[in-house]
This record gives sequence, C-alpha cells and structure tokens, in this order.
Amino acid sequence: NLGPDGIGDAPVFIPAGDNDYWYLNSTKGGGIYGAWHSTDMKTWKHYPDVIGEDWVTSAEYKDGKFYIYYDQPNDEDPHLIIDDDLTTPEHEDFGMVFSDPSHGSDSGVIRDEDGTFHIFYEDWGPLNARTHSWDSPLAGHTESPDGIQGFTPHEYPAPIDVRAKPTGKIGTYLHPTTPVPYEYEIHDGPQDAFGDFTLIKVGEYYYLFCDYHPHEKQIGLAYWYSKSLKTRFTWGGPIAMGFHPDTSIGFAEGNFYLFVQRADSFISSGPWVDGVSARAGVDIDGDNKIDEWTEWQTVKETYQRKTGFSKIVEATPASLDLTSLPAGVGIQFELELQSPGENVLQLDRVELQMK
Repeated sequence: NLGPDGIGDAPVFIPAGDNDYWYLNSTKGGGIYGAWHSTDMKTWKHYPDVIGEDWVTSAEYKDGKFYIYYDQPNDEDPHLIIDDDLTTPEHEDFGMVFSDPSHGSDSGVIRDEDGTFHIFYEDWGPLNARTHSWDSPLAGHTESPDGIQGFTPHEYPAPIDVRAKPTGKIGTYLHPTTPVPYEYEIHDGPQDAFGDFTLIKVGEYYYLFCDYHPHEKQIGLAYWYSKSLKTRFTWGGPIAMGFHPDTSIGFAEGNFYLFVQRADSFISSGPWVDGVSARAGVDIDGDNKIDEWTEWQTVKETYQRKTGFSKIVEATPASLDLTSLPAGVGIQFELELQSPGENVLQLDRVELQMK
C-alpha cells in the first residue's frame, strides 16, 4: 500500500511541493472526502471530512491554493472548491464551473505550463454507460484561464474517440441518481470504454491514465499519450487488468505514484526504462578510426517537478560526458540496450552538442 490506510473511494493525489504531499479520499465508499498529508510519502496525518463533499474527481494546485473538482450529482457537471488550508473544513465553494450536457464527467484536470486549466471528461453520448463500468469510448476536453470560468463543452477535438458506427437510433438507460432515463445514440459494433481520467506532463509528453473496459472483458488500467493537450491522444496500452482503478497520478520523492481505489497502487521511476549504456570515441588523426573511447556508462533520464506546478515534471535527457576525450576530427558513439522483463525499449533520438 503506497498511500494512507483505510481509504474507501477514488483517490486524488496532489503534490503541492517538495515534502508537501496531499491525498484526498473518504474512509468509506461514496462518503465525504477528507485529506491526508505527508512529507515523505510514508507516514500520513489524517484530517477527516474537511472537503465536505463526495464524488471528488480531480484537483490542482496554484499559488498556495487547492482547486478541488467534484461531481454533483455523481457523474455530472464538475463543481469547484478552492481551499488554502486542507487541515480545516473552511473553504470557498464556487458551485458548478462546467455544465456538461453529455453526462459522464469523472473528469481529470491539469494546469498547463501557460497557467491554463484543462478538464478531460467522459462523454456518455455513444453508449449505455451502465453496461461499460460507467465509462465511454468518447472523451471531451475543455479549457479555462483560471480554473473557474470559461469551460465550454467540446472545446477541442476529442482526446479519445474509438466509437463504433453510429446508427441514428436512440436508446435509454437509468442512472442511480435520477429516475429520468439517460439517452444515448446506439452504435453498431463493440466499443471499448475509458474514463476516470488523470493527467501529468513529463518532459515533452502528456500522459493520460484511465479506466479501460474492453468490450466483453474485465475492466482495468491503461494510458494514452500526446505531445499536445489539444489533439487526439495515442493509445499507450493496458497496465493492469481485473479491477476498477479510478486512478490519480503525481510525482513525489523522485518517483511517479499512480494511486488506484484498491490497496496496491503503482510506483515508477518514470518513462525511462533502465538498461541503456553508452560510450563515445574520438578519431584523433583523421584516419576514420577511433583512437580513444570512454568507458561504458549507464545513462538515464532524470526528473524534477517544475516549480509552481503540481502536474508538470521536467525531464533532463540522458547524457554522456565526453570531456575526458582529447580533441580530434571525428567522433563515434555506441549504445547497448538491455530490455528488463517485458519492457520494450524505444529510442526517440540522439542529439550531439558541440562547444
């Protein structure tokens, strides 16, 4: 167990700064959310019921204030609480900040490097969500300059869209929060469903982690990625199956923590997979042969949270120091890749910097 003991619902993780980590959840399923605080990701102090709402979906942090988004009712219309002290129940509730006509919400929020807030939400328009773990093949994306105003439906192209063929026919189903049936357009063919989004940017890439319910199979956890928030994301693949994750991601103490609504969450050192070694050599006399090599060195990417941001993580590229080599007229480098376990190593590019 990577987080507090005794949690009962979907986790929300907020790294507010170095040694300043907050975790939101309830102590019983569907109950009022409280807060836990840790300075080391090992010991946690509990502040019960301070959020005062259930169905909390996501949160961000800006200039000493927590932006906490919750659905009201469940799976509908993100509302917002802004709080500068999670140890007490006092806060400002802004009510609904995004009127979502599609049903679904379970939104994930990320504050981008330009300061804008982005909500990624479920769109239940193309399916009976009741039969797909309350997830969908379609996601929406909207933006706000301040996290409060300006969220509008379908502002950007759908970040996820794996709908089957539309039929034009309308079906209905019931949601537990209302006796009024929800309508959806019936689609011809099987549809996989995704939802309960959480986002983080690492280096050049945005990563979206989510529920993944393949048609006629068990639900699990998967991810998508993109170099832009404002385009369709690329499928990354499943991570683990057999449970409903309702996940939340953050960077703390040098690692990436991916919390789910069960005891055993996930921890990773980052997108870089260990097992890369490199060396470089120099041609001193111009005969197109390497005269002197460096030693083989293990190289890896390193990560650091960007100052002032909760979900932006800067990546320093893996590098090889060539200052031990003498001057010459040509250079050469060699790489050795050893893939641990089932991981497949992918090398994006190599850059050479001359001074």
